[in-house]
Amino acid sequence: MSDNSQSAERYPSDLSDDEWEILRLILEEIEPYTTGRPRTSDLREIMNAIFYLNKTGCTWRHLPKDFPSYHLVNYYYNKWTDNCTFEKINTALRRRLRKKKDRMPDPTGVIIDSQSVKGSPESSIDSGFDGGKLIKGRKRHIIVDTMGYLLVVLVHAANIFDGKAARQVITNLFLLLHTVKIIWADGAYSGDELFDWVLSKFNCTLEVVNKKKGVKGFHVLPRRWVVERTFAWLGRSRRLSKDYERKPTSSEAQVYLASGRLLLRHICNNQITYEPNF
Repeated sequence: MSDNSQSAERYPSDLSDDEWEILRLILEEIEPYTTGRPRTSDLREIMNAIFYLNKTGCTWRHLPKDFPSYHLVNYYYNKWTDNCTFEKINTALRRRLRKKKDRMPDPTGVIIDSQSVKGSPESSIDSGFDGGKLIKGRKRHIIVDTMGYLLVVLVHAANIFDGKAARQVITNLFLLLHTVKIIWADGAYSGDELFDWVLSKFNCTLEVVNKKKGVKGFHVLPRRWVVERTFAWLGRSRRLSKDYERKPTSSEAQVYLASGRLLLRHICNNQITYEPNF
């Protein structure tokens, strides 16, 4: 890897030295570079550019000129999207942070939920209309652990019912790990058919957390508030304000990027204080 990395952080989204050292080791493990010509690209600067785009929501052509060429950055982004590098980075960071907090690397209990987001002209493929939320676009279907850290994300058309899409996202979860024994969900995942499918296929219990009868107005529901907080965390990345990606896999990559950046900050105790914009 190149030694020309910027040690000074120009933008709030830039990786600090300790964050980059963690990420560098993960990248070397995921994608060892052993053959061919020595790499001339500065991977730290590539990642800084990708995190900048994810945080600010700018287009590829509007990346600041002190980053590498946007063509080069986009090449690595597409490559790492297609080979699931961002997902693997998120998994490695999540396992590391759970260990730091004296938890087992993989959880036994998780929470599932979805979020409908407006589409854009770029995301017209694989989009639909969510009649419940009155939103035309896509859904981000996520599963998080009980601390709110992202496990898997599946992006699909907004008109696909949660209970139907849940089969694919739960299958993706168990392709990643096999420790989960209970999945908490809201009423959109009700029904004996889905419950029986999860139990028979994965030996896992799907538990629906409903609102208490007779209670009016807003009240915090056990477990479900955790995944809602995760959506709020992810929403701080402006690239996720809408779905700007042509391919759903790129939409998923942007979610993993936002999650991974948050995990890195927590691991290195580099959480930033958000101030209002005037």
